[in-house]
Amino acid sequence: MEKPTLFIRRFLEQANRGLHIFIALALLVAAALVIVQFFINLWQAFEQQIYIRGFLDALGNLFILWILSSLISAEIRWMKFGTFDIIVFVEVVLITLLRQLVLLPVENEHFSTTWAWTYGLVTLAILAVGVVYYLMRRQPPPAVDDPL
Repeated sequence: MEKPTLFIRRFLEQANRGLHIFIALALLVAAALVIVQFFINLWQAFEQQIYIRGFLDALGNLFILWILSSLISAEIRWMKFGTFDIIVFVEVVLITLLRQLVLLPVENEHFSTTWAWTYGLVTLAILAVGVVYYLMRRQPPPAVDDPL
């Protein structure tokens, strides 16, 4: 009875490898599209002569590219060693919040009390996630291993 269980386990391992290859390729395609969007934003900024807003929009794309790079690196580690560091999720959250902090003034051209509260809360979230990131880097948690 152990033979069918072994077959199913091997099948699931191969399917999992295939899924990780698909994820890696999808991340690579997404990164290429973000690079194209970065240059489109720069071109539009120069064409419309809105340099600051165009630069900040392009910078937002670079933050997305940074996130994709972190995820691709994590996927490489998974495929190479079979481990995944939880800190990748903290990095993604931190980068996302930093992107939001940069793009908030671009999206909200007029100052308002709501805008100030949002900006303050995003800043506090960055500080909180930054402390978590620092503590995890200082004393990294053990990597999560594949239970199979």
